[in-house]
Amino acid sequence: MTKLRTTLSGIVLSGTVFAIGVTPALADSASGGAVPTSATASVTKAQKLSKLKNLTEDSYASQGRWLDAMNQHMAHKPSIEKYKFNWKTDYCTSSPDTLPGGYNFKMGCWRHDFGYRNYKGLIGNYYFKKNGHKKRVDKALLRDLYTACDYKPWADPLPPSERKRLKAACRKTAKTYYDAVSAAG
Repeated sequence: MTKLRTTLSGIVLSGTVFAIGVTPALADSASGGAVPTSATASVTKAQKLSKLKNLTEDSYASQGRWLDAMNQHMAHKPSIEKYKFNWKTDYCTSSPDTLPGGYNFKMGCWRHDFGYRNYKGLIGNYYFKKNGHKKRVDKALLRDLYTACDYKPWADPLPPSERKRLKAACRKTAKTYYDAVSAAG
């Protein structure tokens, strides 16, 4: 009987400790829009690197995944917020974000900044360059900017010859931006 009483006391005590330990997590999850610490604690560096690669590959599918993740971030969804990515951007830094003809480089430059800032923050500049991440993120920028140059409004007010000239100028500017970040970035 004494053994049973000691065991029951231990169970009650551990249940109390468990309840006390859970209370702050429950309070966190109830706060407005905050990501619960249990969700952020479960993401490892390897998982974060894998997700980062998935969002910065040189493909149209990756571009779509990044846009989806960006929209989730804007809506404060835990599915992306748990990674604690750096979403800050200055778009195309001191270069024009928009070009004549309605071409807009903002999203491409934002995704490029996203790749640079998060890789450098996670693995450092040396490994960012050494492991091929920089090269891949730069190539994704070129693809994104060329995609922006493919824009054509459904009711294009420009004559076809003017649109062709502006598109060629857009692609030339995109290549110039790519060459600059490839050399310096």
